[in-house]
Amino acid sequence: MQPQVTIAIPTYNGARRLPLVLEALAQQNVADDAFEVLVVDNNSNDDTAHVACDGAAAVALRDRGVPCRLVRERRRGSTYARICGVLEAHAPLVCFLDDDNVPGADYVRNGIDAMVDSGVGLLVSCVIPRWEAAPPPSIARRSWIFAATSNLGDSPLDFGSHGSLAPTVTAGLWVRRNVFLAVVPWQHPEALLSGRRGAALSCGEDIEIGLMIGRAGYRRLYLPQLKLYHLIPASRLRPSYVCRLIEGIARSQMTLTARYEGYSHTADARLGALARLFGAAVAAPAVMLLRRDGLREALFIVVRRWAQLKGPYSANMLRAQDDDSPSFGRPSTRREVNRGGR
Repeated sequence: MQPQVTIAIPTYNGARRLPLVLEALAQQNVADDAFEVLVVDNNSNDDTAHVACDGAAAVALRDRGVPCRLVRERRRGSTYARICGVLEAHAPLVCFLDDDNVPGADYVRNGIDAMVDSGVGLLVSCVIPRWEAAPPPSIARRSWIFAATSNLGDSPLDFGSHGSLAPTVTAGLWVRRNVFLAVVPWQHPEALLSGRRGAALSCGEDIEIGLMIGRAGYRRLYLPQLKLYHLIPASRLRPSYVCRLIEGIARSQMTLTARYEGYSHTADARLGALARLFGAAVAAPAVMLLRRDGLREALFIVVRRWAQLKGPYSANMLRAQDDDSPSFGRPSTRREVNRGGR
């Protein structure tokens, strides 16, 4: 029987992270034939393929009758990997999980139930950060930069069926496969924001996908019952990483507003950004004295203001982040499929 949803898991060098995700999927409270698991290996150089095909968790999935397959997408980047996952999916629904996401036991069942309404084109999960080490206050206040959506609350939210920007992060994003293929320019991924590639922390392609689905007339819902835990290692709490993440998010947000809301990084806009940067620098000593974890707090504020001064990403800058993928912008002819499972 055709599964109702494909759980697509893009991963790069995820051999150590994947088992927890696959184990949680093997324990879902849903019929065995309701879903399949598709791991999209985004040009890894570790044992990701072995874990996805022959690891204990993958075997446990297949033992309960849930197909677990591997697809390789050689072009590096989350946008390419997600498009590959949609193209290779066998189900009419696709749920994207990251390789550091652990879904609750009722996750798949709740998502399928919510998508019964044909007017719903997209679901946003309640992503809860699970820290390996307690974050300092300056980072805890910014948990949303780690794709956490639990701050949206305990009640469902409807972001509407129109072309507005909404927090449609891809950790736990559900879409209708036919709608995605109809409205997202998957044949020309250069038309989308590139997403992350290796050390490059640009983002926003998930928000852009959500905008396109809303613009096509489909509702976009946040559902708190879609519980998903984001495992955040201690290494991501380093100030250097957080600063790069803050810059990538700020500039990606500006890129989206430039594309869809008419923002232009004119001389006047840059002058205003420069004034805000100067104000942040002047206020930094007071922030360091008055706020908990004040040194990092002041640093992160200044970094965001600096990113706003630099402005949106240009198309050339986004392409430059993909030095190892000369085929950028062309439909892939190098996907390799391993149809493991039963």
